Amino acid sequence: MTLSTVVHENEDEAARKELAVLFSHELFYRREGLTHTERCRLTYERIRFLSDHLPSASTLLKDPRALLTLLETAAVVSPPVFLALTIHYCLAVGAIKEFGTGRDDLARYLGEVDSMASIGTLVVTEIGHGNSHAAIRTEARYDQATREFVLHTPDAGARKFMSNNALPGVAKVGVVYARLIVGEDDHGVFGFVVRLRDETGVTAGVRIRPLPETPFLELDYASIEFDGARLPKHRWLRDRATLDNDGTFHDPLGDTAARLQRSLTVRENAWVASAAGLAAVSRAAVAIAIRHAGHRISRSRVSAERPVLEFRTQQRALFGALAAAYASTCLVNRAKRAWIATMTGSTEEHGIFALGRTLGLVKAAACWTAERVTTECGLRAGAHGMFTANRLVEYQGFAHLLNPAAGDSHLIALEAGRALAAGEQYRPPEAGKPSARELTDPRLWTELAEARERLLHARLTEELGRAHRRGQPPFDAWNNRLPLALELARVHADRLELACFTDAVTTDATLEPLIALYALERVERDIGFHLAENLLTVEQARAIPALLNACCEKLTYSVHDLVNAFELPPELLRAPIDAEDYPTEYP
Repeated sequence: MTLSTVVHENEDEAARKELAVLFSHELFYRREGLTHTERCRLTYERIRFLSDHLPSASTLLKDPRALLTLLETAAVVSPPVFLALTIHYCLAVGAIKEFGTGRDDLARYLGEVDSMASIGTLVVTEIGHGNSHAAIRTEARYDQATREFVLHTPDAGARKFMSNNALPGVAKVGVVYARLIVGEDDHGVFGFVVRLRDETGVTAGVRIRPLPETPFLELDYASIEFDGARLPKHRWLRDRATLDNDGTFHDPLGDTAARLQRSLTVRENAWVASAAGLAAVSRAAVAIAIRHAGHRISRSRVSAERPVLEFRTQQRALFGALAAAYASTCLVNRAKRAWIATMTGSTEEHGIFALGRTLGLVKAAACWTAERVTTECGLRAGAHGMFTANRLVEYQGFAHLLNPAAGDSHLIALEAGRALAAGEQYRPPEAGKPSARELTDPRLWTELAEARERLLHARLTEELGRAHRRGQPPFDAWNNRLPLALELARVHADRLELACFTDAVTTDATLEPLIALYALERVERDIGFHLAENLLTVEQARAIPALLNACCEKLTYSVHDLVNAFELPPELLRAPIDAEDYPTEYP
């Protein structure tokens, strides 16, 4: 397996080459001086251009490799295009296909979003609750006389928040999540297909207010309020639930909690798409920063002119970012493989990566890595890194906004920590103490990662058990232990990432110094824990800086091969500092 295969394991190579041509079109060239409205309109022009040259949304959902390749390319060329496409394909069309499959009465709306005659959006989050997905209050009341649903926003706090529906003149079909009310009975949260606006205006009973501009992932974000918008009964994405004309309701899932979880499963599509886009952006940021550092000349008191990439401080930062990008890519690729198998109906077993919890945690981990990597690369590019033309600050904003978007990473990690503590489809690593191995031994890195997760799990479950025995209420029992639960989730993700990276290294020895740098940086990061638990000695702790320097020295011979494996040519990224003769003036 080549380095390129390690990076692009789950991608469609033919699609990647075709997309490189499409995204090189002048429509994707950077444009200065546009207003917020003009930038949003340009984003929709771009995605419709892509739609004109690509298969339909339904076809792409049946070919998840091609879909992920499209989204990864979009992420590095135009982050707003990535987000609009992810919402359209993975959430809006994905929800209609998942919960309304086989229904001819939805064909008209599916046809519109399939062809992008209308842009698909997802309308879930409400402004008044931080955990609004679990407490949705928008109502869809069934009118038995007309056999329609009536959408209603009960108060200002239940207004839908931040869906991309504000731009006039762009037709939008939204999947709106609301509580299905029949008589006085609440039957849980379902999706409803709603024409929010067409080219001429907003649908009756729908009020759309544009939200303020954001410097990150700029789209036409809006708040939405419903005041008696009427929907024919067939616009209900009922899944396997039924509602007879006389108002008799039946859901085979049995209760509203199970229905909510089922209705939210479509978010797993967005988790995987976001993770893929974030890993791609990490790679792009590293490629730009390392290539720039290789031809950016500096002079110091101890040296004549030389590229800044030869300085150890620059190497530690950028080679560390490169290692993190590779590790994140390996983790995300493993999640992509499991998701692709699910989407294509494969019976291949994927263990823990088949769990929605793991897919969410991979999204969160990719987000944390992308934030660190893009920030570091921007800083190491100096003042050049602050200009949006050089992409790094744009990528940083992409990672920053995706932390709360497409499933809040913080909440995903907290829920994962709770599930791990409860032992839900999880067992901590087997007991055992790291053996007396050298710090450069990969077996020791795995043993340390396993020991840290096992000990944190034991500490959390012990403290929760003590709280239970004392009769503490659930909130009090958990509140002081939320930081520990969050840390357990992070450490669990770290262990999975190391395992995935280790598997990749067995296929290409070029990665050996890179994974050594990655693993030793994490050992150094957690050195206080390792010393407190007697997992390492003080002498070993003191040896780490020299070992990190040795890793950097080895990587000087292969760093450009590692970057080239990303297959992100400067002409695709179009960052002025990415050119070998980067200009003294910007175009």
